[in-house]
Amino acid sequence: MKTARWGWSALAVVLIGAGGLTMTQFAATQETQAPKKAEPAQKEDAKPAKKNDEKTTPARQGVSKFMRMKLEASQQVLAGLALEDFELIQEGAAKLEEMSAAEKWRVTNDPFFREHSVDFQRVAQRLVKNGKDGKLDAAALSWVEMTLQCIECHKWARANLVVDRPAR
Repeated sequence: MKTARWGWSALAVVLIGAGGLTMTQFAATQETQAPKKAEPAQKEDAKPAKKNDEKTTPARQGVSKFMRMKLEASQQVLAGLALEDFELIQEGAAKLEEMSAAEKWRVTNDPFFREHSVDFQRVAQRLVKNGKDGKLDAAALSWVEMTLQCIECHKWARANLVVDRPAR
């Protein structure tokens, strides 16, 4: 019995680590810009052209800030899982659950987006419950499932909405 439990715990740790690396990589790619193409040398007296960057619009900045807050809450859950700190797990999961009900969350009324959103909310609620119940393995698996929900929704959004693709 101990061997089976250790196996699930090891699997949970591996999945948590992979999820943490995935979220960290995702965050890093969101911070970087696509590489610029080489431009011919400009004359010293020429003024650089102003660019109209859509990322700087207030609406885009608001969504980006909101997504960063979600990422921070997810990282709080990961820290709680790694430290076996159920209060930290509950706090991060509660933030994610609360944010998933916020108006900023609803970027579109598309039925597929709504389905992704409902799935995320369901998993976030289960993560809160597992944290309250002190179920580390169940909380870890819920966190991994929630992370996969994020990835699937972001893949869908990049394919179906007008959003920036991460730089590679």
